[in-house]
Amino acid sequence: NSRATAFMTKLFRSVRFNIFLGALITAAAALGTLVPQQAETPERTATFQAAHPQWSRVFDFFSLFDLYRSYWFMGLLGLMAFNIVLCKLWSLPPDDDLVGLPPENTRGESEAEKHLAKKEAALKFNPHQGAFASGLAYEPALAQAKKVLAGAGYELRDDFFLPGGAAFVATKHRLQRWGSYLAHIGLVTILVGALVKGIYGFVEMVPVIEGRSGVMQNKPGWEIFVDKFSIAYYDTQAPKSFSSAIRVESQGKTLARKTIIVNDPLDIGGVRFYQASWGASGMFRSVTLKLGKQELILSPRVPRKLPGTPFLVEADLLMPDFTITDGAPDTASLELHNPAVRLSFRMGPRTTRPIWLFQNDPGLCLVEEGNGGLARAPNPPFHLAGVDPILFSGIQVAYDPGFKVVLAGSLLWLLGMIGLFYLHRRRLWVLIEPAGDGSRLSLGGWS
Repeated sequence: NSRATAFMTKLFRSVRFNIFLGALITAAAALGTLVPQQAETPERTATFQAAHPQWSRVFDFFSLFDLYRSYWFMGLLGLMAFNIVLCKLWSLPPDDDLVGLPPENTRGESEAEKHLAKKEAALKFNPHQGAFASGLAYEPALAQAKKVLAGAGYELRDDFFLPGGAAFVATKHRLQRWGSYLAHIGLVTILVGALVKGIYGFVEMVPVIEGRSGVMQNKPGWEIFVDKFSIAYYDTQAPKSFSSAIRVESQGKTLARKTIIVNDPLDIGGVRFYQASWGASGMFRSVTLKLGKQELILSPRVPRKLPGTPFLVEADLLMPDFTITDGAPDTASLELHNPAVRLSFRMGPRTTRPIWLFQNDPGLCLVEEGNGGLARAPNPPFHLAGVDPILFSGIQVAYDPGFKVVLAGSLLWLLGMIGLFYLHRRRLWVLIEPAGDGSRLSLGGWS
């Protein structure tokens, strides 16, 4: 037991082990940016799981789809904080005014003589040193030296006497020794804040169709309504901006409402609602067909007579980004890159096989065959002129109770770095000895 205790103590107080933990946490965090996270990108997670079922089982076992809240990742953060406390914060920063010297420089017959010899050696062996003569007598020279250094902001301490003279220490910017200490306190505080977030915080994505509502998982009873979703496009048809007019209700009571855009969330008691994404739901309000100079507007699943024919036409399905997967119609994404609408025709009791028309390619028409496949079909005497899709808004909801803790830790770390790199501690040894009618001053210093 004593050997195990000694080994664990040595391990946890090892800077090498601290560096190893830091590298391990960095690698894990990097992995979390590569593996889709269920709370933030559920659609990417579902796509990955469908495409890689075997890897998904391994990832699920190690909680890689929820890496930042996994027990092993939070355990690493806690272990890092514990290791920093033992390595850096277990005792206060040293404040020695003497530089350690080899034993041969402190020889003497008694402890007092050794101490005296060590102080003399600290002055004489220091690489930064100088000496000069003064016309002042010994005591006035000592008083004047102290006055000059005190006026320059030096703190005078540790007076001691040598044979035939006196010496003292002058030090400046002693706070620098606290810089690293304070920075490490900041790091521990940041790690504690991350643990608080991992245990008590949450992130979830709530897709809400315009005009409808979505229920939160982490706040039972809270419901998000998207009353209006707006999107603007560049001339290239790339999305320029998008926003959602949302309101949050609980048990029929409105908690708050706001039109949110990217980087301008709604905040309710620390629970923030971000405008994160958008997409086409696969539903539509209307479809416009162009027949020569005439336009025919179709509502979903409502048959209308095709002018000049005995047929009724009905639109029932929208693919926002049409593609073909295993021979069947599919959508490559939820954005309107290649919108296609499925139409069917009816005459009396008979219904034709459905066809697909494309807004971006009016000359293309595909027909669904009996086996579920697709085949090229002759172009009908009309084309798809427009679609009014029903969009959904991706609302990311985040609660981070550790935010203020992390912010405080970051400020402590910043103050520590400022103290460490901008407050340069300087120490001077001043030895004053009588020299005839005047005195001789010897100085040794280090920074």
